[in-house]
Amino acid sequence: MKRLSTASIGLTVAGAVLWLTQAGAQTVGNWSTNRNDAGRAGVQKAETTITKESLAKDFKFLWKLKLGKETGALRSYSEPLLIFRLINSKGFKDFVIWSDTQTVYAVDSELGSMLWEKHYDAAPAACAASSVAMSMEPPLVINFGARRVPGQRPPTQQGPLAVNERRVGVAAGGGGFGLKGIYVLTADGYLHEQVITTGVDFAPPVKFVPGAVGVTKGLGLGGKVMYTTTAAPCAGAKNALYAMDMTSASYPVSTYDAKGVALLTTMGPTLGDGLAYVVTGKGVSDETAGVHANSVIALTPDAKVKAWYDAGGALRSVTPVAFAYQGKKLLAAPGKGGSLVLLDAEMPGGDDHHTVLAETTAIGGAVGASDALSVWQDASSGTTWLFASVHGAVGAATKFSTSYGAATHGSIVAFKIEESGGKLSLTPQWMTKDMVNPAPPVIANGMVIALAQGSPAMPAKLLVLDAANGKELYTSGKTIPTYAQGAGLSVGDGHVFFVTHEHTLYSFGIGIEH
Repeated sequence: MKRLSTASIGLTVAGAVLWLTQAGAQTVGNWSTNRNDAGRAGVQKAETTITKESLAKDFKFLWKLKLGKETGALRSYSEPLLIFRLINSKGFKDFVIWSDTQTVYAVDSELGSMLWEKHYDAAPAACAASSVAMSMEPPLVINFGARRVPGQRPPTQQGPLAVNERRVGVAAGGGGFGLKGIYVLTADGYLHEQVITTGVDFAPPVKFVPGAVGVTKGLGLGGKVMYTTTAAPCAGAKNALYAMDMTSASYPVSTYDAKGVALLTTMGPTLGDGLAYVVTGKGVSDETAGVHANSVIALTPDAKVKAWYDAGGALRSVTPVAFAYQGKKLLAAPGKGGSLVLLDAEMPGGDDHHTVLAETTAIGGAVGASDALSVWQDASSGTTWLFASVHGAVGAATKFSTSYGAATHGSIVAFKIEESGGKLSLTPQWMTKDMVNPAPPVIANGMVIALAQGSPAMPAKLLVLDAANGKELYTSGKTIPTYAQGAGLSVGDGHVFFVTHEHTLYSFGIGIEH
């Protein structure tokens, strides 16, 4: 059964109900940051509309919308963000939000029409064409089954802040009626906060990155600390992680400077339980300065090195995933020679900085490409899966139980995370057929949603695969006439979104009945 339009049912309800639906918006699948959570798992747990059964009869291309002007080759990762069931002057709206180098666009995710756009005057340097980094406030979580103790008074609701009292990172108040914000880091190093429903400034921007930004590598919010990472292709820009304490009106910023060692983090640092994780590339290590080449580094909120895993060889640019498994806090990350490793998330590398909990054989892949991992637990079977995008041919040493043909350009690969006798392992399961420039995979409702981004000579193609065996359940065929570049997928409320290289936002999914 197809979904009803929220606009058709929403305008007759009382205002309080609006904020119940907003507070419970996780049930329809917000996508508030790169990979949908601070741990970068790339999983949409709330998706129920897209199913293996509905793919065949209802899933299709819905619409596309050109956003601004093409700005040439971007050097940063780009992923639409989603938030549902908000209200503006036109009623209930579902928002998909994307940014280019100077503008943030908010689009009606059902109708494919522009809701607002916000232009920033700060222009990136010619050597650092980079999309402005974005991250939304995490959605409210309300326990609707909770009951007050008889005789206990309800909690006092905070009143709304006056406009002149607002500052970046502080909720507007008013209980459930607080404004929802989206954070934006522009090329001049300022952190902005826009009201999602209108795009207006929530508060004056604050300086985050002290010097030239270079290429921004995403935002991540861990508690009340905002993180970003930058790369240094331009004079004055640094290979660095910045951490801003948003509890203080002075916004103190701590910095981890990797000197001449590049941070291979493309989506902002991976966050987990008070630590931020970054992957580093080749270079000269300096332990006294906290610089560690070819390593996975754990940093505290004040940007100090707590621990690091020294891989002993070049690492691919793979975004790690922080997750829990059978009571253990783990980190899935790149290893030496194109392998994947499981690390202790609290002390990656152990006392000797070389200890791994599990490691695959050399998967291979292109060292310069940007890949990512996804970790998903199948609630029905209890199986925990690790999925990875791989650019280039997969190494012959890794034997998958199921393979769908030679993959010379790239593929999505799947492993089971297993434990036996107290030892963890990563067991290879399946590998897709050849994919040109695969985007990082995302997981929803037992399915892997993948984008072969293609190339100037090969159009992009959207694929939906069975997570258990890699079997192809859907392909977009020749629907997409062009290619994508540095693109990420987002999934929510029966839709899949991505943006192609010429700044066209695509929506596939299950449409509403009007």
